[in-house]
Amino acid sequence: MKVIYLNQNAQPNQTIASAKPIVLALGFFDGVHKGHQKVIGTARRIAREKRYPLAVMTFNRHASRVFHHGDVDGFRYLTTLKQKIELVQATQADILYVIDFTKQFAALPPETFVQRYVLGLNAKVVVAGFDYTFGKGGTTTIDALSKMSGGKVKTVTVHKLTSGQQKISSTRIRHLVRDGDIFEANQLLGHPYETTGKLIHAETNGLSIVNPSSRLQQLPKSGRYQCEVRIAGSTAEIPVKVEYPGDGDQSGVIYIDRRRFQNLPHINSLPVKIEWQKQVRPQMIAREQLSLNNQKSVTQATY
Repeated sequence: MKVIYLNQNAQPNQTIASAKPIVLALGFFDGVHKGHQKVIGTARRIAREKRYPLAVMTFNRHASRVFHHGDVDGFRYLTTLKQKIELVQATQADILYVIDFTKQFAALPPETFVQRYVLGLNAKVVVAGFDYTFGKGGTTTIDALSKMSGGKVKTVTVHKLTSGQQKISSTRIRHLVRDGDIFEANQLLGHPYETTGKLIHAETNGLSIVNPSSRLQQLPKSGRYQCEVRIAGSTAEIPVKVEYPGDGDQSGVIYIDRRRFQNLPHINSLPVKIEWQKQVRPQMIAREQLSLNNQKSVTQATY
């Protein structure tokens, strides 16, 4: 997959526009969840029918990070840009356009967006979700795009995908992760929720800290979670602890027991990938502790 970064200083032109007509899927695609996969999958089916390359367009930051909407300090992403790129690549896209989302870009009239970023990229078919909007004010819907292109572009609207009679959305999944309901979040994502970072060699109470790749990625609430953890080529299913040190502190701390891994290099900043599976409930922790205590009692009695 070819990744092309676009900004106000490097607008679409013949050097980056596809030589062949493309089918273009539009969306922010945070998490690349099942709803997003339906949009990209629809575009992929059309692209194969027409034998066009499949292109996806996304943005490098959320509007709330630019305009400080509401509680901007509390906003967290589901995926880093690197993770999003990897997930889009898994959808078999041929091209990914990453727009530098700035106040200047957001101020573009919708007609200008269509000229530069749709027609300018040689898109012939545009696919987007029913709630996708573009252009200044963010009120122009996908239904208006075909007319703005002078009929040169066909549009396809993908209706919402639901689960439990609720729309599958990044906001819904973000809340599930925040509340520790990782299992349900993974069901809506269609893939495991993932955090990457670096393992710090120093230990606190026998546990090592994972420094996440982005402080702006959503972490679950304080507690213990069953996870698949990969460190420097070694993988193990182990409990991972999350702790928020202060009241209302938005920066959670991730702790893992590096002793669960054998032959790790004794250096700082080992690469870590955490695939979150489910929360370990307090009653399960209590049962585990009771079982450990019983095992110790039996061992002591033997001697």
